[in-house]
Amino acid sequence: MLDQYKNPSNPIAHYEGTGQEIWDQTQGKVDYLFAGAGTAGTITGISRRLKELNPNIKIIGLDPHGSILAEPATMNNEADYPEAMKRDGYQIEGIGYDFIPRVCDRTLVDEWIKTEDSNSFPMSRRLIKQEGMLVGGSSGTAMACAVEYIKKHNIGKGKTCVVVCADGVRNYMTKFLNADWMNEYGFLTEEEVFELNSCKLVPNNEWGQDKKVSDMKFNDNQQKLSVDSTCGDAAKIMRET
Repeated sequence: MLDQYKNPSNPIAHYEGTGQEIWDQTQGKVDYLFAGAGTAGTITGISRRLKELNPNIKIIGLDPHGSILAEPATMNNEADYPEAMKRDGYQIEGIGYDFIPRVCDRTLVDEWIKTEDSNSFPMSRRLIKQEGMLVGGSSGTAMACAVEYIKKHNIGKGKTCVVVCADGVRNYMTKFLNADWMNEYGFLTEEEVFELNSCKLVPNNEWGQDKKVSDMKFNDNQQKLSVDSTCGDAAKIMRET
């Protein structure tokens, strides 16, 4: 295998590989391509190949608020960031940059969309739960933006929209897969976290589920601890009784 195919940020790999594969798999019937941009090797390589094969294919680039890749530059104004992203920055990984990578050819992108974490992570979780696609956060970004764009522009039957899901879930086990992490960053409420952690498929029949502390029966002759008891007192009672 050539070295160029080993590096996912190398646009040649996506020009000769991914871009051609998309064309072949769709039999050349590609109308829109949605892809995030980080180092931009993926979107640059794919777009260059597809544009050569059909210049009318529309390339939609996805760039999080807080990154400067989108054009025109006015799209990257900090004043337009969602409040949460002004405070915490963007949590999505793999896309977005604070400089323009050398491999990033923005002339190939027809339109940019600025993205928000609040749409990306729920979509990633939805793809995992409903579609069985073990994707990462940037894949959720791509799909969420594609769905929104398709609805907004009323792209209907007969059009082929390709969404590049470029990452897997392996590196995010303690992040967006974790409901508590989602709550910490404001993507899920406490009620939603509680609901997610409550099993609905198998009834919980363990003893005590319907009991309260006030239902517990105590022997009046039992030795008890008071608020003034020491750990030594507790250990003594446990040893003796």
